[in-house]
Amino acid sequence: MAGIGFELRKILQKEDILSVLKAYGYSAVISSGPWIISIISIIVSGYISYPYVKNKHDLMAFMVSITYLLALSLIFTGFFQLYFSRYIADRLFEKRLDKVLPNIIGMLTVVILLGFLFISPVFVLFKEQGAVYSVTFVFIFLTLSGVWILNVVLTALKNYKFIVFAFLISYLFTVVSVFVLSMAGSGLNGLLISFLGGQIILFFLLLSLIIYNFASNKLVEFDFLNREKIYISLVFTGFFYNLGIWTDKFIFWFHPDTGENVIGILRNSILYDLPIFLAYLAIVPGMAVFLLRLETEFAEKYENYYKAVREGATFDSIRKRHVYMVETARTAIFEVFRVQSIVILFLFLFSEPIFRLFHFPVFYLPLFHIDLVGTGLQLFFMSLLAIAFYLDKRRDVLILSVLFFLLNSLFSLVSIELGIMFFGYGFALSLLFVSVMALWLLRKDFERLNYETFMLQ
Repeated sequence: MAGIGFELRKILQKEDILSVLKAYGYSAVISSGPWIISIISIIVSGYISYPYVKNKHDLMAFMVSITYLLALSLIFTGFFQLYFSRYIADRLFEKRLDKVLPNIIGMLTVVILLGFLFISPVFVLFKEQGAVYSVTFVFIFLTLSGVWILNVVLTALKNYKFIVFAFLISYLFTVVSVFVLSMAGSGLNGLLISFLGGQIILFFLLLSLIIYNFASNKLVEFDFLNREKIYISLVFTGFFYNLGIWTDKFIFWFHPDTGENVIGILRNSILYDLPIFLAYLAIVPGMAVFLLRLETEFAEKYENYYKAVREGATFDSIRKRHVYMVETARTAIFEVFRVQSIVILFLFLFSEPIFRLFHFPVFYLPLFHIDLVGTGLQLFFMSLLAIAFYLDKRRDVLILSVLFFLLNSLFSLVSIELGIMFFGYGFALSLLFVSVMALWLLRKDFERLNYETFMLQ
């Protein structure tokens, strides 16, 4: 779904510094998506509202609640995101644009209904926190789940300016309303309602853009539930990948040596949480670079290769296009590695003054440094998986996602047993292992691509 790629290409064709910066800026916002921007809004909201919140525990409970909502909604919608993305991509390839909107509405209906059943136990688990907290928690979960589904379609849209506007206005609303309600002394429920308001704004802005771009004479369809159009491997890949990202956090939250109760059954880890979430902010430049390379250069070379195959070009022409595609993929991966390495090196050198500037405890620095390496490896791993998806290597990606979940769980438990100096190493080492394996598999896939294209069809 390279709609956004065509528009970014137009910007880059101007070949001036401002256009390049503009393209990378749009790419950064779109590639980061609601997940990274949510983390930014939580940290910024907590930072600016801290002096005005009378009960500091309310602010901690707010940040922990939102963190769990992000984790649970991403893991839950992991069952749907990848296979629905494939469904939409197939319809766009077939030029069946009329199928997009009604099936998005259908998927949203399924996700909201199943999501309500999934999250409904909170009415019992958070009974002591009151009805307002429980209801707001449920509505935020459902809204976030809807945003993740809409986010699947964003790269197919050309109106990148509106997408950036939607993200910025919704999270600006969240930050401002959190600040205002903090000064008004609204408490935990008011803070959660402010976050819900921002997510509702984002949901309807994105939905309106999709309605505008994919007009249809049908309101709802459930064609995506057609058994022939469901890729079971993608269903479980999305789930295990998202579970793998969060499993180390859950382990540190619920391990008796590293976690503590905050509100209801929700726990956090004072030692682990802040460094890992700050480290995630550092991958935004690398994500911008990769989206730009993937959606402009690699997508074009990929399409040229398979267009030559479909139209019966000579083998020499196909082989040359295969070489161009491989070189473009290699360049994209190297560019991500180079940019992210520069960011990590910069933060290694200047992390202490940055921490002092924002009044973060400097004893977090060793863990922050290893988390920087870990999140950088996660970006590298994501990049390799994205290219593997282009090559339709669903089985490989599923194996890698399951392995990532298992290794991150095992290594994180071991790191806790080894002591505080080893915290974060489980996350980083698991990603190092699966990244090396993914790189090896991708190399083999490219070597066999011509053979598989012609001999296994």
